[in-house]
Amino acid sequence: MFRLCSVIALVFSFITVVFGAGEVVLDIGHSSSSQGAQTPGAVRGTIITEYAFWCKYAPVVKREVERAGFRCIIINRGNPPGSEPLASYVRAGRVVHLMRPDRGAQRYPSRYHPDRVASGMVSADYAIWKRAACIVFLHHNNISSRWLRKPCQGLILCNKYNGLRLADCIKSSLESEVINHGMNNGGIACRIMIRHVDADRAAGWLNACDDSGIPAAVVEAAYLDNYQHALYLSTDAGAQAYARAVGHGIVRYMKQYRREPRHFRANENAPDEGSFGYAKESRRLRVPGAKRLIR
Repeated sequence: MFRLCSVIALVFSFITVVFGAGEVVLDIGHSSSSQGAQTPGAVRGTIITEYAFWCKYAPVVKREVERAGFRCIIINRGNPPGSEPLASYVRAGRVVHLMRPDRGAQRYPSRYHPDRVASGMVSADYAIWKRAACIVFLHHNNISSRWLRKPCQGLILCNKYNGLRLADCIKSSLESEVINHGMNNGGIACRIMIRHVDADRAAGWLNACDDSGIPAAVVEAAYLDNYQHALYLSTDAGAQAYARAVGHGIVRYMKQYRREPRHFRANENAPDEGSFGYAKESRRLRVPGAKRLIR
């Protein structure tokens, strides 16, 4: 079985290198029933949430990717929103809803790599099923329920083996076009952080994609509790520039690196730091369907 898995991985890697990969997948973070980070108060009369922001502006990212000649699809883990203007935004973006919204941040396993466990895993599984060229999880960040006036160092999270190039391309575009170029951040840029340890935020998605040879990154470069960031994103011009910069980073990755060989997990039965049960909090949980390689 181990040899067969290795052969399949090598064949898929060869196909990816020779013929290129599939489409770019954009994932709108959270869902209509649980919208993620939000501004502590109204900015220009509006409360900004992660989910609503990306419902409106993920299509801008998609447009930049498709203009460069690459296929792109937008997905969301939840159900279609039932109210306007969000319903119109997701229709315009042709968002594919995966009908598995957050329920109290409940974690569940990947159907392809069952020792990888996380809330929202359905989006990573979709990218694996599609054999995506890459997946970019569209999020924002926050750390406080009050406004922050000091600069915040944004993050681009990525998977350990396949995601560094993708993360670096997105980081470079955001820094050259938006961060400290309209979105004031006191001269502080963002940084790349690999997430791969069990129970760490986003690690389950990133590890599952990594196991299947799919570059993955999570955009967390803007803080909705940072007043300067929120002020910039509250204007349509600023929000569009931010989304375009993410799109430009993806395009740069696709043009320069999409044919590079991918890393695939060699042995599904060999545990690592990302396996369910490695983290103390995971050892206390019973997750139906999760594979425990660590006892």
